[in-house]
Amino acid sequence: MLHQIKELLQNTQLQQQIKAATNQAEAIKLLAIASTEKGYNFTVEAISQMLAELTFVDSNELSEEELL
Repeated sequence: MLHQIKELLQNTQLQQQIKAATNQAEAIKLLAIASTEKGYNFTVEAISQMLAELTFVDSNELSEEELL
């Protein structure tokens, strides 16, 4: 799923729409619509869950200071 979303985000028009979104929910909805147009079946819930997991992973990474 992540690979397909990265592929969708190669579209500059979609990038601009997401940047113009007023909140994360609107951006996720735009991704869901674009995924359907591309033939993927990503629900808003699935995209939200994936982003939450990615955010959780990013926030749990150790900083350089913590590693030393």
